[in-house]
Amino acid sequence: MKIIINASNVHYGGQLQVAISFITELIQFSAHEYHVFLSVEVDQQIKKDRFPNNFSFYTFSSYSGYSDRFMQKWMSLKRLRRLKLLERVIHPDVVFSVFGPVFWRPVAPHVAGFALPTFVYHDSPYFKTVSGYEKIKRRLMNEVRSRFFLRFVDFLVVETEEVRQRLIHRLNVNPEKIFQVSNTYSRIFNHPETWSDRVKLPARVPGEIRMVTISANHLYKNLKVIDEVISQIRLRRPQLRFKFILTINRRNLKNLTTANRNYVHFTRKIKVEECPYLYSQCDFMFLPSLLDCFSASYPEAMKMGLPVVTSDLSFAKNVCGDAAMYFDPLNPADIAEKIIQLSEDKLLQARLVARGREKLKNFGTASDRAADYLQIAQKVAQMRYANGRGLRQEINLPALT
Repeated sequence: MKIIINASNVHYGGQLQVAISFITELIQFSAHEYHVFLSVEVDQQIKKDRFPNNFSFYTFSSYSGYSDRFMQKWMSLKRLRRLKLLERVIHPDVVFSVFGPVFWRPVAPHVAGFALPTFVYHDSPYFKTVSGYEKIKRRLMNEVRSRFFLRFVDFLVVETEEVRQRLIHRLNVNPEKIFQVSNTYSRIFNHPETWSDRVKLPARVPGEIRMVTISANHLYKNLKVIDEVISQIRLRRPQLRFKFILTINRRNLKNLTTANRNYVHFTRKIKVEECPYLYSQCDFMFLPSLLDCFSASYPEAMKMGLPVVTSDLSFAKNVCGDAAMYFDPLNPADIAEKIIQLSEDKLLQARLVARGREKLKNFGTASDRAADYLQIAQKVAQMRYANGRGLRQEINLPALT
């Protein structure tokens, strides 16, 4: 099978982690010919000299990084033109875009991953915290995205069954056109010899509890709540020594007060190979997100033996089950109380770690995920259109094994 792997539109966060992991895992599956489209961010973390001859790489770095809106639009048009030209030259059996939306309709059957929580979780408490302008903007963006998904993508791959069911209802699409493949941790977590120790935290204060959040600074990640959480912990347990470890720039957390700055350490953006070592220097994984489809931080923390402390919302509970401690993400006092409770209960910590290791079995490995993606791509390449293209059209699809 000749397949285009399109990661030219992947730039940050969990999508970047999945794209790098998937492309790397494909080395094991030598029966296919891969043509891999890379954004500048993916290109920087892919060691192309380690790939065999059945891989061809195409970098789209010149189309990224413009702040001027006119240049962004112009480069988007040039990027689209190059996508179309490359497909005509490659003539693939199938195109697999690691994540959509993709403003490109290939001639070949098109599969795209989906990880847009604002699109499916319209009932999230996030929308109670943002301005009317933000709500209108999200509504318009989702309308545009839905049109592109319906017209330019033939199949979607989601990470949880809940998202799959919500998408079927949201888009009113053929259920056979949405597959579910779980997210998981990257292969690098199994190989300590490959970990980068570039991100070294300052010397630990005796008794200090470190809570790590590996995340971009999206509004829906709710990192702004950390300032008030710090104040609440200090009020309740003045003697407790703790620090939040954030993978963002200091200037991104604009509401952090001067009195609370010593309780936060900023590493700035980190690479995939730097994540395991950062986890190993911390005690808890903390994620106050209001919206997610599936955060890879959950299985990563479980793999590294860290208790998970996260939002009491369905996207988190569907992934973590009884392997996490939950809090109300809009209530800093409740968050502080749960952190204090966990920090003072060693037995609870051990119990959550044990449950997390058991939960890992449900996610499979990065190799399993790549195999599932390829199986879907192979079946899609064999499909027969009954009536046109797109997510709503009827199809004749061979059964997945």
